[in-house]
Amino acid sequence: MKQKPKYFYRIFLPFVLVGTLVMILFNGFAYFFTKDSFEEKITLEKQENVVQTMNTLEQKLQALDYTFNSYVHDTPFKSYISQPLTAKNFDTYQTIDKQLNYISSFGPSQTTVDLVSLKGNWKISKHGLQQLTETQKEQITSKYLSLPHSSTWLKADDSNSEIQLVKQTPFYQTNKNGVLIINIPLKSLTNLIYKQSESSPIFIYSQDGTLLYQSNSSEEKAINEKTIASLINGNHNQTGVLNVDTNGENKYKVAYSKSGYNGWIYLSKIKDSEFSQAMKPTIIGTILMSIFMLTVTVIIAYVSSEYFSKPIRDLQKFIPKIQKNGYKDEFELIGKSIREVLDKNQSLEHVVTNQHEQLKTLFMLNLFHGRMSETEIQEELRDFDYPDKWSYLYVLAIQFDSLENSDYTRKDKDVLLFSINQIVSEIIREDEQLTPTVIDSKTQATIFICENKDCDHHVLIINQYAEKIQRTVKEIFNLSISIGVSSPFEKLTESKQALAQGIESLKFRLKVGKESIIFYESVSTIFNNNQIKTYFPKILENQLFDAIKLGESKKAKESLHQLLADLFKNNTNPHELEVNIMRFLNDLISLMQVMGMDTLIIEDHKTLYNAISEMKTSEEIEMFVKNKIVYPMIDAISERTDSQNKSISEKIIHIIQNEYDTEISLEIIASRLHYNKNYLSSIFKKEFKQSFSEYLALYRYDMAKIWLKETNMSVREISEKLQYKNSQNFIRYFRKIEGTTPGKYRDLHRDESFSV
Repeated sequence: MKQKPKYFYRIFLPFVLVGTLVMILFNGFAYFFTKDSFEEKITLEKQENVVQTMNTLEQKLQALDYTFNSYVHDTPFKSYISQPLTAKNFDTYQTIDKQLNYISSFGPSQTTVDLVSLKGNWKISKHGLQQLTETQKEQITSKYLSLPHSSTWLKADDSNSEIQLVKQTPFYQTNKNGVLIINIPLKSLTNLIYKQSESSPIFIYSQDGTLLYQSNSSEEKAINEKTIASLINGNHNQTGVLNVDTNGENKYKVAYSKSGYNGWIYLSKIKDSEFSQAMKPTIIGTILMSIFMLTVTVIIAYVSSEYFSKPIRDLQKFIPKIQKNGYKDEFELIGKSIREVLDKNQSLEHVVTNQHEQLKTLFMLNLFHGRMSETEIQEELRDFDYPDKWSYLYVLAIQFDSLENSDYTRKDKDVLLFSINQIVSEIIREDEQLTPTVIDSKTQATIFICENKDCDHHVLIINQYAEKIQRTVKEIFNLSISIGVSSPFEKLTESKQALAQGIESLKFRLKVGKESIIFYESVSTIFNNNQIKTYFPKILENQLFDAIKLGESKKAKESLHQLLADLFKNNTNPHELEVNIMRFLNDLISLMQVMGMDTLIIEDHKTLYNAISEMKTSEEIEMFVKNKIVYPMIDAISERTDSQNKSISEKIIHIIQNEYDTEISLEIIASRLHYNKNYLSSIFKKEFKQSFSEYLALYRYDMAKIWLKETNMSVREISEKLQYKNSQNFIRYFRKIEGTTPGKYRDLHRDESFSV
């Protein structure tokens, strides 16, 4: 036989190994699952056998027990159990004997009954009527009447061949004078045992752990004592299976069932040899199946290796023409050659794909800039495999609403636009779009294709796509975008005008706000109106400027919001709105110059007008005017006003402290300082939260308390010195503030002044 090449064995051996491994795993799992199934089946059969045996025996024993219970409670039994019985009373004896024989027939075969009357001094058994001797009476009393219960199952001490049911009479009385002894031969129980117990011996134990019965094999060892004790004293179920630890000997399990009638425990051993014997046919079958499967695997592996190695033999005929030295085997040579071919092919595909996408983008840019004729467009559509039939076309122009207060800067704008470009290409179906394109640093545009002629249907579909694009951009970048939609057109040569319409419609964001979807057709009538209105809320502007001059920040904010809201409401055309906003900015700058404030500095060195013109929404413009112009002006004016007011207030306080004992008033101070009286009053109240007269009166009150404590001036002199025309007025004012008269105040504080 011709020797096979290396690659044959590299194919053949894995086939054999995999097949062998699968066979081993399959047969192994099958064996273990079958083993568990057999064990479970045998265990279940043992349990059922034990339960069946217990039920069969208990049925006989309970029938016998209940029949004798009825018998000992009968009135005739109670009458003759306490009476003497001799040969003269043969009729009575015969009646009792028949009754006992009849009742014993309810039990297992060969069941006999002994009836003993200690009071009547007689015993009836299978041997007939006997009179009791004193010795017999003592034995019966010690053996049977000493039992703790009136009805007791026990195994005869003098025999291993029978069990006894002992009933003391009278049944429900403390003083017992009779015994009913039911003798059941153990061999009679064998006939009642379930047939399967012939191969699985049954063990019966009493409540105290005594072995009552063992079926079939007398050579079989009894159950482990620890196991019996565990079943008697432990917390086990009524039926179940228990593992038996035999201290190094062969371990086994026992299936058990506890009797609810007399507390006996029925058991049967489950040996490992039974499992092995049951599994023997399965093991033989598994081995034979493994041999067969291994043979089949080898045959299949050989045939398959021959089949799969044929292409390698064919490749070998070609590859050596290129190179064959320096490689350890044919696979390495073939793999190296194929990888080189694939790498070159992939590189070529990558170059072609990139150029293809770049050419598509160039085609779209030429379309949007109006640089292509109808003939050129048709050729490009065929080359790029674009749809060439449609009912209408739309241009979707997308712009960011604002990058302010976001995690991005203006430098990120180009990257963000290209990301949106990719999102649009993925969301809009391929047959409903031409390649999405970034037009410039502000706008991304897409030509949307509609095959349906129903324009209302177009609006619905475009709205759905636009909303999905907005949601996706919001979820990914947390940025808001607006989308302008052109009027429908039919020829791609109109793409330039359609793009202009989409961008123009986005100017309407000044009216509708951010995250807008604006169709040019819905606003075209407003754009086409060439009349510019001259509406401007001059009254509101004057109110705003007055609030700024007075430094009233809250009022200025309200006036600004009201003015801008009025501007946006009454200027329906974005061009009108832009003109009037510029007018408002001019007025603001003029006010700044009048108030001697510096010119505003805008980031990126833009002019104020350029910054406003780039804003897309009314909210953005309002926030810019508030934060960059109005609020700084208010802060500057408030700072100036506060400084000036503080200086004036300090002058008034100085005059009060030096001239409080003269006839001074706010009119006199206003004349002296050359200010309006009302102006000084408002400044003083704003600074000290109280009026000039209240401050003066309280200062004079404090001086009065000092004079009362430290001088001997009379109350009248003090009131005159403090410019009170009537001393009673001074006393009433003092009592109102202090709660006591000036005289009493002086008396209360005289000791204090002396101590000082």
